[in-house]
Amino acid sequence: MYSKYTSKLLSSLHPVESMISTLQETIGSIEKSKDISDDLSGYRKSSEEFKKYIHDNFHEINKFDVSEFFDQFAEIREYISGFEEQVDEVQDKDRFYALPSDGIVLKTRKLGKLFFLKINWGLLSVRNLFRKLIKKEAIPKNFWKHKIHRQQLAELIYFVHLLEDANPIVEDVLSFRQNIFQSIKEIDKQIEANLLVNSKWIENDFTQQLTELSQQIGAKKIEIELHFKEMKEALDLLYAELHAKAGTLEFPSSKIQSRKLTKRASKILKNQQQLFANYSSRAFALFEHWRLVYEVRFSNLAITNIFNQSEVKIKSILDEVLLASDAFFVSNLEKASEKIENESDLQDVQDNLLSKQLLAERIPNYIEKLMETDFSLHFDLLTSNCIKEIESIPSSYLLPSRKGWNKNSRVPKLRETNVMDIVSGCLNESIENPLFIQKEALINGMQKTLSNTSELSGIVEYALEYYNAEDLEGGINQLSEFGEGIERAVQKAKENRQYNVELSREVIDQINKINSSFIAEISSAILPDNLDQKQTEMIRKKRIRNAKNLLINGLSFLKDVLSRSQARILDLNKQARLKYTAYRKVLGLSEKKETIGSELSNYLSETEIAIARLPLMYQRLFKIAPIANAKFRIERPKVIQQLEIAYSNWTNAKFAPTCLVGENGSGITSVVNVFEDKFGHQYPFYRFSLDRKISSEEDFILFLKTVFKDLKFESIDELIEKIQELKGRRIIVIENVHQLFLRKRHGFKNLSQFFRLISQTNSRIYWLSTCLLYTFKYLDYTLKMSDYFGYVVNLDSLNKEQLTEIIIKRHKFSGFKLNFLPPTEFHPKRSYKRMSEAEKQTYLHEDYFNRLYKFAENNLSLALLFWMRSVISVEDNNFYLQYKHLEYSFFNTLSPSQITTLHALVLHGGLLLEEHAAIFDWEKEESFAHLMVFTDDGILIKRNEVYLINPLVYRQIANHLAVLNYIH
Repeated sequence: MYSKYTSKLLSSLHPVESMISTLQETIGSIEKSKDISDDLSGYRKSSEEFKKYIHDNFHEINKFDVSEFFDQFAEIREYISGFEEQVDEVQDKDRFYALPSDGIVLKTRKLGKLFFLKINWGLLSVRNLFRKLIKKEAIPKNFWKHKIHRQQLAELIYFVHLLEDANPIVEDVLSFRQNIFQSIKEIDKQIEANLLVNSKWIENDFTQQLTELSQQIGAKKIEIELHFKEMKEALDLLYAELHAKAGTLEFPSSKIQSRKLTKRASKILKNQQQLFANYSSRAFALFEHWRLVYEVRFSNLAITNIFNQSEVKIKSILDEVLLASDAFFVSNLEKASEKIENESDLQDVQDNLLSKQLLAERIPNYIEKLMETDFSLHFDLLTSNCIKEIESIPSSYLLPSRKGWNKNSRVPKLRETNVMDIVSGCLNESIENPLFIQKEALINGMQKTLSNTSELSGIVEYALEYYNAEDLEGGINQLSEFGEGIERAVQKAKENRQYNVELSREVIDQINKINSSFIAEISSAILPDNLDQKQTEMIRKKRIRNAKNLLINGLSFLKDVLSRSQARILDLNKQARLKYTAYRKVLGLSEKKETIGSELSNYLSETEIAIARLPLMYQRLFKIAPIANAKFRIERPKVIQQLEIAYSNWTNAKFAPTCLVGENGSGITSVVNVFEDKFGHQYPFYRFSLDRKISSEEDFILFLKTVFKDLKFESIDELIEKIQELKGRRIIVIENVHQLFLRKRHGFKNLSQFFRLISQTNSRIYWLSTCLLYTFKYLDYTLKMSDYFGYVVNLDSLNKEQLTEIIIKRHKFSGFKLNFLPPTEFHPKRSYKRMSEAEKQTYLHEDYFNRLYKFAENNLSLALLFWMRSVISVEDNNFYLQYKHLEYSFFNTLSPSQITTLHALVLHGGLLLEEHAAIFDWEKEESFAHLMVFTDDGILIKRNEVYLINPLVYRQIANHLAVLNYIH
């Protein structure tokens, strides 16, 4: 009778069994291979089948109609219809006598019923007496009859009571099914995490868990069938019990009226319908979320596949481009180093191993490949493919809005959730940003490799250049230095190889981590308990990000304004303090101090000795001389552009004599070299440098005869006339035109003649002159020098980054490693003590160049010299540098004659003893005594009889003279 109802109830567990079976097959196929590369395809196939079950159940729940379940009542109805509608039967005596289980009211009513039965029996006895008199058979004593509505009673017992007793069973089955669904969902999630997040299959107890669930389902089925069997037996007993009572005081017919039974059954069916609805809602929420999980899972599988393909491509390119030549570089250089050590085949080492194979072929080809390789495309494509895959996920789902809905029996409150907010947030945090960071790291790594390779090339190139140099003093062991340079190149090549191997490995590891991190992050983000939190978090982060951008922009602007204001205030304060100190001395308000401290004097005078201790290759690399090697040139695009404009105007017959102005040691000669390389081939190019003062007119004419060897002349006028008759045009560069004057009476005549010469010959000659900055300002003030030039080009100032790059680039060519020591008078912040050694070196590197830039400003020669002077020791190819703070307060104690001597040296760039005496109208002995004091203290240095300001104090002297208004 209840077989169809029981089967229908049990059929609700069939999807659960199918899911378990599918998961067991999935686990079995995965465990056979144990390798993710094989698992993903099989896992995806199994997941497709499992996804079908999820969708089928989801749609079945959506279209579930409880009437289909209630249709199974037809079997029961048919059984009930087999009962008679009504029968009359004699009541048994228990209907009249009180039973222990009867209540007080029923007992009272039974007593009354028995009383009337006894009265009836008494009357029957009287009647039987009369019947006996007439000799008729006596009427027997009988209990009263009762009407039994059997169909209605069966309706009550086998339908209404069934519904009442079955409700807990149905709720238990639905709850059990919901729990099993949840358990399968949890196991399914664990399988996903095991395979995708771990990137490999790890031994687990999933099979055992699924087996236990199957056993639970089997036990539940047996329990249900047994329950209904026992229920039928219990209902049969109940029917028999109520059948005897039907239509009596104990169970009146009114209780089984059709109207009441229908109402009672409807109420129970309504409750059961609500029970189905509640659990359908819970199942809907579970499967709706489960559908989302699978959408994301397939997206994760696709993204993992995208990552795997990209990883293979990137690794292939890294192996082919980045790691291809490292072994050759090392072996080639080791072979060269061995031959140098054995002094064998040195010419082959130079011409073949180093110059041809390395410098001319492999390194250029390697650098070209590195520059042509663009990993940005691969990372951008990886990101865009991941975005496309994520965007394919349906956006909106009806999901529970409360946490823990699946842990209790409450009906979940559903609301539409925009999953793309969470997914996009995970994409941004776990893929886009990390891939961008990794892309930048790889690009920076490739740039570092380019820099390392260029550095390696520079070390080899400079070692060859040094070995073949002809301007070195005799007796120097160039071969030994050459071998040491190549050995440093070997070490550099090995370091480069190790760096590239680690870079390649780190890139691949990071790509795998990004993939795993994304899967873990998105899997965690779409957990029911995390959805609301993640969505709120995404909104909060977006708002914080927008606010932070506004704040950063505002602070950046404010910082820039404050920085400029602070620099201006500090500069004004410095100028004020210097002028205050100087005026106190002039007015006699300050005490007389020692002219120069012994520590500073020793430091200055021992400069050449300290530098001479450095390796000869290093001394040559940092030699204070015009830059011949194009690799060391300073990029000055604005200056070159101005020269190009001037030269272009001259070619168009415009007045364009040009004077290039800059400080001593600021790189004027190097700019002229660039100009010569660019335009020297267009016209006959003549270049001359004035190394000594030309005081007399005769000496000036002799100099001009060296410039114009093809012309015969005896005066400036004749020279001008000859030049104007020239058919061709030419370019003439005269460097150091400040050597044409001496600051004394009639000392400007040669300079004036030179101005006249260039003014009247501009049409035939492009005149390019160079002059010291402070000299030009002085001559412009006294002679209006700028009026004689069409263009005055001032060298732009170097910034700290340029100065740092110039020095570090030269140092890298040496192959030595750098170690910075804390400077004298170093007072670090607390954070410095907590830094690692690498962080301390970075901090000290930055601190050193900050101090050096303030010290040297625009004077490159001063910076190079101070760099060499900062070397404390050289140990095992390691340079140890320390910035030494120098005290220059002694300038405030200099006498007027000493100040004017320094002023004359700054204006002229250097003076002979005779020239100094002529300027001040002193005897030679007096000038010698005056200059030797400065020379002994190291303030001046003497080269080829010329007295020059020590570059280490040039900047400070210039600043002091500017404070005293000697120079501007």
